Amino acid sequence: MIVIEHFGDILPGTKCSAVFFDTARIRREKEFYAKLCSENGVHDLAILQAMVSANVPDDPYWLVSLKSGDGALGDATRLHRVDDRTGKILADPT
Repeated sequence: MIVIEHFGDILPGTKCSAVFFDTARIRREKEFYAKLCSENGVHDLAILQAMVSANVPDDPYWLVSLKSGDGALGDATRLHRVDDRTGKILADPT
């Protein structure tokens, strides 16, 4: 998988799962994120749209979860977005 090849430091026993975000799921994610931001005091439409655009990709992607299974990292979970078309890891918005 692209994520494992990219990091190269994935320990044996790491659990990997992935969820595909198609156009419909991305739309729902954007709606959820916009609602969350507005409930936290962001009411300016331009600012709200900019925040959603900065945090939710427009194109279909895979959300990949890597979870350490041996307790070495305290069962840490790492999430990564992988562009469906290019197979490249998308930059983390934070």
